[in-house]
Amino acid sequence: MRKQVVIYSLLSILVSFSYAQTDVDALRYAMPSVQGTARNIGLGNTMGTIGADVSALSTNPAGIAKFSSTEFTLSPAISINKSTSDYLGNSTNNSKVKFQLTNFGIVVVGKYAKEDASKKWNGIKFGFGLNRLANYNDQYYFSGFNNKNSLLNAYAINLSDPAVIKTENDAATLNPFDASIAYQLGLLSSAHDSLGNIYTSGGSNLIFPATTGNMQQDFSILKSGGMNELAIGFGSAFKDKLMIGASIGIPIVNYTERVTLKETETSVPNPDLNSFTNESVLKTRGVGFNLKVGIIAMPVSALRISLAVQTPGILFMRDQFATHMEAEFDSLNVILTGDSPEGNSKYKYVQPWKLTAGVGYIHKFGLISVEYELSDAGNSKFKFSQTDAGTKDYENYVNNQVKTKYGLFHTIKAGVEFKYKFMRLRGGVQYRTSPFKNGSAPSGINTSALTYSAGIGYRGNHFFTDLTYVQTNFKELYIPYQVGADTPSATLSTKKPAIVLTIGYKL
Repeated sequence: MRKQVVIYSLLSILVSFSYAQTDVDALRYAMPSVQGTARNIGLGNTMGTIGADVSALSTNPAGIAKFSSTEFTLSPAISINKSTSDYLGNSTNNSKVKFQLTNFGIVVVGKYAKEDASKKWNGIKFGFGLNRLANYNDQYYFSGFNNKNSLLNAYAINLSDPAVIKTENDAATLNPFDASIAYQLGLLSSAHDSLGNIYTSGGSNLIFPATTGNMQQDFSILKSGGMNELAIGFGSAFKDKLMIGASIGIPIVNYTERVTLKETETSVPNPDLNSFTNESVLKTRGVGFNLKVGIIAMPVSALRISLAVQTPGILFMRDQFATHMEAEFDSLNVILTGDSPEGNSKYKYVQPWKLTAGVGYIHKFGLISVEYELSDAGNSKFKFSQTDAGTKDYENYVNNQVKTKYGLFHTIKAGVEFKYKFMRLRGGVQYRTSPFKNGSAPSGINTSALTYSAGIGYRGNHFFTDLTYVQTNFKELYIPYQVGADTPSATLSTKKPAIVLTIGYKL
């Protein structure tokens, strides 16, 4: 049997929590990596230098100028995300399978562009593409025995400011998305003086049935969604010596995160508490725009030298978030439950600029290409829609955290392709350095990312197809809550293998 505990102060709900963005959220959207067609993925995402691939709309749109005929592509994929989680000496493995679409594109080449070779410019090629920029589908499970602290320690800290928490009603309402729910469920209680006033000094008055630790903690993190970009652009070539192009990118964000923590009491001093569960859900949806311009020089027919710039992008975001909590006590024959209000937040997010330079060489037996990409995660920022002083203070705080922690990061990409008649064999690699500034990166963890790929392809007169295997490896540090020097953390190691198939047709 369950008993619902209701958050009862509407006014405090409205004013206490209007934003939930952190520097972690900023980093999530600051480092997209174009996937696109299977050929582009197989060549390490370097087709922006080679050209004649619709993925170039999201990297270097000048590559569109290399098309000689109208082309359609469709690229479905199977992603198998594998993870290893290390927490308090325990290691857990998990996996998640997801179907997705990495690319859909059309490039239109007009009659003038194909037939009038006497003109200096070879006509305008128009392209439309939907390219995958990021895959957020992850699943982690980890657990361990924590003999030092509990999530309730962090909640007690949230209610420990005597300038804010002056009454029991304050404790029960002013943190409606976390600590106040625990307070209402009896997981936190307060001490009083002889006059009945609540003590708030230093949080020592806040008591919870759990001791300082001795809790079995079981975590579940489920992430889903991704970032796609709708790119619309054009390109043209001048005397087969220079290609230019531009595109408007419309990134679309769809991200959902569900974090569940169950803590089970194992100590003797407080036998009444069996367990409590805290579940938080975040749903983020957004859409925005950016501009890309690029050139590809061809000093000789086989050589490509490319340069492209992406302006800082603006994303118009909306968050929905909520918390659900359950508590089970031996002395009660019901499971107590509490729910936060439905939280909503609207804001703008500024993506950092991006600069890409590359060189490629095309031979009758294949091609080789290398690209260098530069961006600055520290240039990303939030702009909240609220204008009150508290919101502006938090906006300045979180943006300062972003600028302090993150900085320039570099991506080196390389690809090679061999061809024999109608068949193609290719491979690629991408290495992205850590986005953290020196001294800000998590200790003991390499926060760079490595992606490698291999694939095959078939090129007919009209029909073509490509198949690619790609895998990205990276690590991150997950901190479930903050309690000072004894703050727990989990190391999450992720491998994201995927199989991508592109089917295309040329008119």
